[in-house]
Amino acid sequence: MDNGKIIVDVNGLFHWSYESGISIKDIAHDFKKATSKCIVGAKIENLIQDFDVQLYQNTRLDFFDYSDPDGNEMYQAGLKFILTIAARVLWKKNVYFKFSLDKGLYAEIDRRLTDDDISNLKRKMNEIVKSDYPIRRCVTKREDAIKYFHSTEEIEKKENIQNISKRYVELYEINHFYNYFYSDMPHNTGELYLFDIEKINKNALVLLYPRLDSGPALPEFYLNDKVYQELVKCMKWSGNMQTVYVNELNRIVSIGGIRKFIKMNNIFLNDSLYTVAKDIVKKKDVKMILFGGPSSSGKTTSAHRLCEYLETFGLKPIMISADDYFKERGETPKDEKGNYDFECIEAIDLELFNTHLKKLLKGEEVIVPKFNFVLGTKEYTRDPIRMNSENVLLIEGIHCLNDALTKSIKRDKKYKVFICPFTPIELDRHNHLSTTDMRLLRRIVRDNRVRGRSVEATLKEWGNVKYGEQNYIFPYIKDVDSVLNTAHAYEVGILRVYAEPLLYSVPLHSEYYEDARRLLGLLSMFYPISSEYIDKDSVLREFIGGSIYEH
Repeated sequence: MDNGKIIVDVNGLFHWSYESGISIKDIAHDFKKATSKCIVGAKIENLIQDFDVQLYQNTRLDFFDYSDPDGNEMYQAGLKFILTIAARVLWKKNVYFKFSLDKGLYAEIDRRLTDDDISNLKRKMNEIVKSDYPIRRCVTKREDAIKYFHSTEEIEKKENIQNISKRYVELYEINHFYNYFYSDMPHNTGELYLFDIEKINKNALVLLYPRLDSGPALPEFYLNDKVYQELVKCMKWSGNMQTVYVNELNRIVSIGGIRKFIKMNNIFLNDSLYTVAKDIVKKKDVKMILFGGPSSSGKTTSAHRLCEYLETFGLKPIMISADDYFKERGETPKDEKGNYDFECIEAIDLELFNTHLKKLLKGEEVIVPKFNFVLGTKEYTRDPIRMNSENVLLIEGIHCLNDALTKSIKRDKKYKVFICPFTPIELDRHNHLSTTDMRLLRRIVRDNRVRGRSVEATLKEWGNVKYGEQNYIFPYIKDVDSVLNTAHAYEVGILRVYAEPLLYSVPLHSEYYEDARRLLGLLSMFYPISSEYIDKDSVLREFIGGSIYEH
């Protein structure tokens, strides 16, 4: 059909006739003219396409924006590239992206920033956006890319590319500036008009971008000082250990030093747990510790370990899971699609839960139920419990940071701990390892090991999990007493051994193929690490197996 006409189904909205050989870029122009929508990228059969691709047969083509998960990753990457160019043009300075902070990307610049600097940075970025430069994918020889990053003194990028086995690598180019990113990029700068920058301190800023759930607007930024200080503490430790970037960790693995590094990382994390326990003991009125955090944060293991630390101070914790107080299946609320909504707080039997809490705090006897998730009902098979002056309750669950869960208990009786794996290592100065990806890798491994679930099943559910976190966890971290980090600097090397074969099982035709491909690319940057050095009480054991806390 090279010389004939083809029909292109565009987003299920239009069926346009074109000459065979039409490029995606030309169709994007027509779609933009017809809809005025932002276009970050395009997919054919769930695969992201380059805009120079030509079509020679009838095709379903889907354009997407930042509200698509892949599009949101690409939008972030494009803005990071533009910010690095702006700082280079204005001051010939480097930008270092460190971590996600609230709803933005935290970055540092080799310069003492003023308010005028922030204004100039935004102005220069807007100039690049309005210039509508194409963002070109450049396939280059591996050795040429190594030479380029050697010349720019980006040594960590140079060493990362040296560890790639492929002969060719893909760089991206904007107006003669080149960079290396671990995700696909938007097709041009003109679509990246929605952003903002907020100054954090003398050389740091937060880059704000539209979120999946924010619609055509920027989210409001809130600096949580406890979370920020925990992230800075992790960053400082990585600097002290000279393992800021993955190439530095890989070097430790290659010279046989990983066992000692694991031990030192564990000491650092144990110190944080000890600090939280010590702070709880100081607060004499506290009788209830509430443990909340997003999926795959290691809440169960960390709760058990905190109990052990508290026991060394003479306290006797009693652990309760809020999940054991789910309503009977027939009483569970349903979402707009008619499915049971186990994420909302109304899925918990709040009346029974608070009745039991009040009785326990009065020293009365209570039989805590155990929820049977197969039958969808509470079962009362446990021995009764009673609190005395030495006991404290430790409650773990998705809604623990929300006072509505424990509405009958005064705030001064409660101690809230936000738990999350804040990754203390970066891929390179422009690509950080996100907390979300870390948790997703953990969940993929655990779901397969414990429930026999496929990667596709986990990825399918992940969107709902993140939606629940955004609505039921993150809005309540403003009121926490402590923040506990559970991320190990070395753990992606451990998870690679388990997750990589699972991700390779995702077929090409799957709608989750791109997600799997991206995660495989991330894992490939880390040297594999054997789990033989991982302690039996480690948070990692909750996901890879072998934990002393598994029943």
